[in-house]
Amino acid sequence: MTTGDDQPDQLFDWPGERRFYLTLDLECDYGTALGPNRYEALERVEDLVSTVESHAVPLTVFVQTEVLDERPDAVDSLRNADVAVEFHTHGHSHAPRSETSVPEEVSRSTARFTNFFETEPKGYRFPNGNVRRDDYVLLAEAGYEFDASCFPSWRPGHFDNRNEPTVPSRRTGGVYEVPFTVLSDRLRIPTSLSYCRLFGRPLLAALTRFAPSSVVFNVHMHDLFNPDSAADLPPLYRGVYARNADGFGMLDRVLGRFATVGYSFERFERLVDELSRSTPRPA
Repeated sequence: MTTGDDQPDQLFDWPGERRFYLTLDLECDYGTALGPNRYEALERVEDLVSTVESHAVPLTVFVQTEVLDERPDAVDSLRNADVAVEFHTHGHSHAPRSETSVPEEVSRSTARFTNFFETEPKGYRFPNGNVRRDDYVLLAEAGYEFDASCFPSWRPGHFDNRNEPTVPSRRTGGVYEVPFTVLSDRLRIPTSLSYCRLFGRPLLAALTRFAPSSVVFNVHMHDLFNPDSAADLPPLYRGVYARNADGFGMLDRVLGRFATVGYSFERFERLVDELSRSTPRPA
């Protein structure tokens, strides 16, 4: 596997101890499945704050920067939480890749983030996990330290990343890719609330039994409950999101289970800082 400048990726091991990283994509309802963008699910951000506070879980938020214009109150609720919340950049409009200029999207979202938070972002996440090799050049030029977009799995119509590493890697320009974790190299089911809702109890049981030592667990607000906008989803998506609709209860059980089996809840930036001081695997 090579980067865009034909240099091999440097692969890094996850930390040795058990760690759990909770990430939130704060974005429009159901990503690109609805149009135009709607933000009804953000009405219950305070309920998410209560959940993470009850478990003392730090939260890493990748904020779609259009949210900063449409629902800044949701961002303020997270900023005022009694647990550590760190913010990084998400694509601005969450439009499908075929409908947007990626360089313009990165530039626009970076500028909006910097203006709102009065600090430069360190991490980026592309909509739908659709990151490509040349994107790391853009991120490096924009001053990013890491990307956290890659699902090392397969999603029909979006990506086939089954050849991508399931561990962090250093890409073009020195940007780190911190991928979503999967159950194993062979069973590449992402560790996320959306998949827990889809597969239910069997996946919940498998999570704490087979999960890797480090778990990047992702949620969206529309994973936690079904806002009214769910009624306008295409039939396939409506069927998917009709399953196990109590996402808040499911997240509560996931956090409790991982705490019980000895995982510590950690911040993403600690991991990225450790990667910068770590030795990569031998080539």
